[in-house]
Amino acid sequence: MNPSKSAQDVLRCHLCETPVPPLCCEVCDIYLCKGCAGEHILDESTRHFVVPIKQTLSVPLYPKCLNHSSKNCELYCEQCTIPICVQCASSKEHRGHGFKDLIEFVDRKKEASQKDLQGLESSILIEHKEFASCIRNQKANLDKTLEESKTAIDKHGEKLIKQVSDVVEKLKSDIVKKHEERIAALTKAEEKIAFTISDIENCILSVQELQASRDLGRVFEYKSRNEELRKTPQNLNVTLPTFVAYDIMNDKLNELFGSLTMASDDRKTLEHDVKLMALKAKNVERDELERRKNRNEKKRCLWLEDSLRIHISVPIVTALS
Repeated sequence: MNPSKSAQDVLRCHLCETPVPPLCCEVCDIYLCKGCAGEHILDESTRHFVVPIKQTLSVPLYPKCLNHSSKNCELYCEQCTIPICVQCASSKEHRGHGFKDLIEFVDRKKEASQKDLQGLESSILIEHKEFASCIRNQKANLDKTLEESKTAIDKHGEKLIKQVSDVVEKLKSDIVKKHEERIAALTKAEEKIAFTISDIENCILSVQELQASRDLGRVFEYKSRNEELRKTPQNLNVTLPTFVAYDIMNDKLNELFGSLTMASDDRKTLEHDVKLMALKAKNVERDELERRKNRNEKKRCLWLEDSLRIHISVPIVTALS
């Protein structure tokens, strides 16, 4: 059956796909619209017998007996659970078995399939479509969270300037990777649920065809798939990690980026400079003590500190690997 058919459009012309054809060829067992019926009859490769479809639908089509090809299966064997013909019923194979009219049994099958059809249309298909919608919403939320997280990472990266650009890019790369992994998982689930939805819709169309079918053997072979299709997948609840910015502590930042080391020649120069600075510091301290009466003690100490820092040489910075 053409998958483009709607749930209500069960029958179509086998030649042009026109919905609700009024005619049927009993020889070829196909449905025909009025336009295609004439063309079909003109095909002289075989004989044709085109009649109104209402006439054919009112006549039950019994399955052929596998053991007696000239006989139709008009009975149902309750012990063997198969359709049989009258001749089979009188055979030794079915001696002592209980029989029912096949039409009566098929009618009960159609009633059961009708309930399945209602379940498929009213709940199972709807639940699966809702799950598919949930997946689409989660993907949209993941995209939104991704952009928010990347923005937060960028803002924090600006504070760390060039020294932490590698860290910033790594964080962005990690969250993009996690996003891609989760999108891939949701896409896989979406593809799976789309396949299941297609399977349910095909099942619905098959059951609808079964309702309109005259083929009793086909109806007899019907098996419900509602329980199989009823189970919806477990909700994934996929989320992305969010970026949390830590306070930037200078001492911690220094520990992360490297330590202060010096070459041997620079160390000797530094020791000499330290001695000179110690002598100068003493002079500064003496002068400062003379002016202590006129200045605040705290300001004098800060000034002394500043004076000492001015003369300290800058050491070489070696980054930690």
